[in-house]
Amino acid sequence: MPKVSLRSGNYFSLLANGRFEAFLWTQFLGAFNDNLYKMIVSLVAVRAASQAGGGSYLALAGAVFVLPFLLFAGYAGQLADRYSKSRVLQVTKSLEIITMLVGIGALVSGRIEFLLVVLFLLATQANFFSPAKYGFLPETITERGISRANGLLELTTFIAIVIGTSFGTFLYSTWKDAPVLMGSTLLGIAIVGTLASLFIQKVPASGSREPFHLNPFHEIVEGTRELAKDRIQALTVIGISWFWFIGALLQMAILLLGKEGLLATDNQIGFLVTALALGIGAGSLAAGTVSGDHLELGLAPAGALLMGLATFGLGLSGTYNSALVWLLLVGFTGGLFVVPLNAWLQEKAPATERGRILATNNFANMVGVILASGFLWLLHDLLGLKAAWIIAGTGVVMAGSSVLVAREIPLATIRFVLRSLAWIFFDVQIEGQQHIPPTGGGLLTANHISYADSIFVGMCTPRVVRFIIWKPIYDIPVAKQIFDWLLAIPIDASSPKPTIRALRLAKSEIEAGQLVAMFPEGQITRTGDLQKFERGFERMAVPGTPIFPIHIEGLWGHPLSCKGGALLKSWDRVWRPTVRVKVGPPLDGSATPEELREAVERLAN
Repeated sequence: MPKVSLRSGNYFSLLANGRFEAFLWTQFLGAFNDNLYKMIVSLVAVRAASQAGGGSYLALAGAVFVLPFLLFAGYAGQLADRYSKSRVLQVTKSLEIITMLVGIGALVSGRIEFLLVVLFLLATQANFFSPAKYGFLPETITERGISRANGLLELTTFIAIVIGTSFGTFLYSTWKDAPVLMGSTLLGIAIVGTLASLFIQKVPASGSREPFHLNPFHEIVEGTRELAKDRIQALTVIGISWFWFIGALLQMAILLLGKEGLLATDNQIGFLVTALALGIGAGSLAAGTVSGDHLELGLAPAGALLMGLATFGLGLSGTYNSALVWLLLVGFTGGLFVVPLNAWLQEKAPATERGRILATNNFANMVGVILASGFLWLLHDLLGLKAAWIIAGTGVVMAGSSVLVAREIPLATIRFVLRSLAWIFFDVQIEGQQHIPPTGGGLLTANHISYADSIFVGMCTPRVVRFIIWKPIYDIPVAKQIFDWLLAIPIDASSPKPTIRALRLAKSEIEAGQLVAMFPEGQITRTGDLQKFERGFERMAVPGTPIFPIHIEGLWGHPLSCKGGALLKSWDRVWRPTVRVKVGPPLDGSATPEELREAVERLAN
């Protein structure tokens, strides 16, 4: 079956696909049942707290749910790589039925030890489900829709967490003396989820021939070695684990903040945790929208910065209502941070090792959760710091980490900032971007009407475009570092040899399958009309090389054009003027300057 393709450019084309909808329901019901049962176990543990040793069971329940992700992550990765991921999802989902049958017996017994055993089995099932779940997305969704798919996945997951936790409280308070009814409800949810899994899209096995390894940590070691070969992927796993560390730390610190600083009731503290979860879900949906039709890794440092500022604000909040607002913002910006990282890891991991990489990521995430517990114990219990100061300090560290993230991916960060500024200050309308293929070399050529033209040309494709830039502009001290991050190719028109070297470099980039852009007019128009095209592009384009004509209009009279004018006098032309960018069908590399100019001019009609 082909991958789901997003033609409408929004979430509806994903949700209109019944196979993907079945996948979301399968995941939602699984997360819902997990958190429902976890809440029941927690409430039983609280009820047993007055008994000898009963108080330790509440902490033990959290550890029991994390343990399988550490012990069996490698096995889960191997299964996801060796077999069809859709089949792995269906089989592991069916195991939830068996687990819940055992769970009925545990509930009837009323023994917390038996309930913890079932919780361990449920976590084990979730562990085997996870790598197949995340690896399933890039095998069924095109890159154009992978960010949105992750946004929907995270949104439904966190909604399931909130509803499952709340419903668990209601179910226990209603039927705590009717364990069969409680267990039957859990079993029914497991059955419905398993039936939903039968309708998800079938995918073939990835083709891995790696033999099965009994050592549970073999895959984690090998996955770590694979990540070490790709710096960006390794940093992506670190970033996702950092998110889990911060999330777990905040979730625990919120409980302390509610008691120490906000003097909140138990129900109010529950709403604080709910606000965080709902914020992450909404932020995940927003991240998919902002990313649009491509992987927007540059959103991660922006999300980290905003999450840090919101967390700092949470630490300084002095009232319950303000804490609720800050927690929504923390969760929302956290979604902006983690969704592009998840999407990137899924899409860029090698197909035959995707399960291994995702299992290694799961292992690292759980290590982050465990470290968060130890970190909170160190700061709060040992050093005596108040929860508010711990949260505020976490915000400062999180905001600082955004600088490190941006330094590691400067190209993605700068491109995201420039695109965001363009969408904020201009009503950008792009037509014909489908003419630029997702792979293969080519030369983008556009008319030159303003100083912002390169931004609009770059917005025509999610691919990286290397621009040829006039060297005096490239050498501006403040801008030079930015141009280097953007991989600009400086050209010195005053000297023939450097010019030839720059054009040869551009040609080699095109031959290597990259996109290069230039403005054949050689300078910004002084009249608003299309000028004569120079012959320099002919040194980069040979017969067989596609040349993509692009026309930009709507900027003549803007302060960024040569017509210019004082900023305030041109206010009606400054705030979100309509900029139309049209990409025409490619010309062959043998086209003359006159033919290329005519192609660009035709796009103006």
